[in-house]
Amino acid sequence: MRTCWAGNCGLRINECYGLKWSQVDLENGMIHIEQQMMYVNGLIRLVPLKTRNARRSIVMGKRLLEFMTAAYEEREKSAVTLAAQREQNQKYVIDTDGSKLSSLELVNCLPNGKIQTVNSMKFHSLTLKQKYGIDFKYHHLRHTYGTQLAVLNTPAHLLCNQMGHGNIHVTERYYIAISKSGLDVLRQNLDRL
Repeated sequence: MRTCWAGNCGLRINECYGLKWSQVDLENGMIHIEQQMMYVNGLIRLVPLKTRNARRSIVMGKRLLEFMTAAYEEREKSAVTLAAQREQNQKYVIDTDGSKLSSLELVNCLPNGKIQTVNSMKFHSLTLKQKYGIDFKYHHLRHTYGTQLAVLNTPAHLLCNQMGHGNIHVTERYYIAISKSGLDVLRQNLDRL
């Protein structure tokens, strides 16, 4: 599952599949979330984000930056070694401005040029369920990411930004409030008083 990298930055599934390489800043370790992929009238389109606050810049940690750098280098190599396959397999999607965008510009395009969509992940989720009995949903990666950052006592306003929440109360409700180790830290701090 090529897209599991997104579990390291808390993207929503549609944001993950709608991400363009032009929005990945490897030099500064940032991912700029500006649109999402959706099916509209049976066509794959890039459309505006779910909410105003979903438009954000996400800081990449070291592991994610290394992964994205390697993926970019693989993309560059594949552009040469798999040029004919990529040309044949690429699809065009409608970008947010109405223009055509090659699937080769999307982060989750396979090396051979085949496009990956939300339905690609549904196939993997079904396989996990049938083969291993694991009821996996992509959104679980997002929750794990947010919970782990909360457990590490990430400041709420930074966690809120990384998750793309419009209201810090959403972040607190879903992530900060459920952090058991956060409660353990609180108890330890109270005992020190």
